[in-house]
Amino acid sequence: MANIVLEGPIASVREREVRLLSDLAGTVSEISGSEAEDKKRLQQNAIDLQDMFFLVVVVGEFNAGKSTFVNALLGDELLPMGITPTTDAIELVRWSSKPGKEPQWREPGIVREWSHPNTGGPGVVIVDTPGTGSVFRKHETIAKNFLSRSDLVIFLISAKRALAETERLYLELARDYGKKIVVIINQADLLEKREQKEVQAFVQQQLRELLDLRPDIFMISAKQALRGRTGGGLFSSAANNPGDMNEVRDYLRSTFQRVPPAKQKLLAQLDFADSMIRKYLDHLDQHLSLVTSDTALAQALRQELEQQAGTLNDQLNTSQRELDKVFLELKARGRAFIRENLTIQNATQSLDRDEMRDKFEKQVVGNAMDQITRISEDYVNAVVDNSRRYWRSILDRLTQLESMMDQDVSAVDATGYAEQRAALQEAIAIADAELKSYTNDSLAENLRNTFRTNLVGFSAGFTFALGGIISVVLGLAAPGAVTAATGAIVATFVVGPVLLVGGGAAAMLYWRKIKRDAIAELERRLDTLQDSYHQAMLDLTNRERNRMLQYGQQILSPVFSQLTVLSDRFQAQKTALQTYGEQSKDLRKEIGAIQIVTES
Repeated sequence: MANIVLEGPIASVREREVRLLSDLAGTVSEISGSEAEDKKRLQQNAIDLQDMFFLVVVVGEFNAGKSTFVNALLGDELLPMGITPTTDAIELVRWSSKPGKEPQWREPGIVREWSHPNTGGPGVVIVDTPGTGSVFRKHETIAKNFLSRSDLVIFLISAKRALAETERLYLELARDYGKKIVVIINQADLLEKREQKEVQAFVQQQLRELLDLRPDIFMISAKQALRGRTGGGLFSSAANNPGDMNEVRDYLRSTFQRVPPAKQKLLAQLDFADSMIRKYLDHLDQHLSLVTSDTALAQALRQELEQQAGTLNDQLNTSQRELDKVFLELKARGRAFIRENLTIQNATQSLDRDEMRDKFEKQVVGNAMDQITRISEDYVNAVVDNSRRYWRSILDRLTQLESMMDQDVSAVDATGYAEQRAALQEAIAIADAELKSYTNDSLAENLRNTFRTNLVGFSAGFTFALGGIISVVLGLAAPGAVTAATGAIVATFVVGPVLLVGGGAAAMLYWRKIKRDAIAELERRLDTLQDSYHQAMLDLTNRERNRMLQYGQQILSPVFSQLTVLSDRFQAQKTALQTYGEQSKDLRKEIGAIQIVTES
């Protein structure tokens, strides 16, 4: 049994086309998994190209008369015919100089091989597939697998059941595979002439509207053609050939004469390769679209992290301004207290130090403790509330991203998203733990205690110092309890009346200096306390900011990284497919420009 012999440039083209199909199969495997059916189809087609047989595949519903049609085309009762399925095998008829009516199993239980001289020429193989819609479930799988290998599809439809749903699905599959399709409406002898025209018009309309197909359509009766056969085969014609088989014969003959089977074989498999390229380019565009959506959501999360960290500064500045206002008022009251109590008139009066301290706390400190506590608590509560809302928002967004990834996995292969989803689930767990860390008020309690302790320390410390100054000024302190410098002050005020009489101006200046020093000490202590409050708030803010930024940089980074990896991988695969498409175009041009020789 001869195949199509290729020599010279066409043989080189065939080898390059085989490599193209093999390379494409590898890329398809990367995209859709190692068990992808399309990978197997491409690999099988590459093998077919090496064998170089032109496959005319006959497809149709069970009982549409496919075996009868093939026999009529051969002009010989070669294949078994019957009203029940005789086998679930592929019936493959190869060209041979002599008919071989004892079939051989090429693939046990799958492909049964016959031989006959009327297939159309050396290398032309006619394939009768098990019927679609057959009672044998295995039939349809075999038919679909063989459909992708075809170089020309003859789709047989019964005139009594024109275009059933399963037939439409098979035609759609053949179209998507890029196959050249010829539609044969068989069993025309069961219809009147008027009905034949109506059925043909109906099929033509349905193919155009439902499948956007415009194939050549022939109305025949294979049974009548077989009964009146001349034995001439595919390339023979009889003036009175019944069943209108002459039209089909003439069409196929002119097809082979116009473009030799070898070229048609090479072009048909390029059509199939192009259909796979288009399919997986669309597949990758979907991948990239999904990854782009995921990336956009992930980037939005990162930006929100940075924005949230920035909003903490706004809250901090607001609270610190409120604190500054409290301290300004403290200073103003403190200055008024000093001016009121450090007077020459009080120099001759006897004041109790504890009384002075009580008076200071009432007039100066007053409700400052309550104000500062409120500010600190409001600040902490605002930080906590914002953080809770933030982490809850992060959880919602991450859950949304996870849901999108789940959809991606269902739409594409799961392997590409496995690492990304694992990183995302870890990020969700950490965000959930962060949110739960705000369920107690330890943060507020810590800051509140710090503020309260500092303010109490200031009040006690400053009133003690102020009491010392007042005691010195008013001559109430024991001489042994003061330093030499204080002694000088005491000496000054003991002789105050003399100085007031004899050196009043100098005494007044010194008295003012003591007031200034007391006010300066008050403001120094208040500034120190104010700074400590600012620092405590800043420390809290920085801790929260660091938690957010660290989460964005260390926890979400693997998610971003995996998205980038996926995007790069999909883009590389898309580039490879586009390269295969260019190779296919180049091969088409070369095939059209060269001549081939067939031998038997």
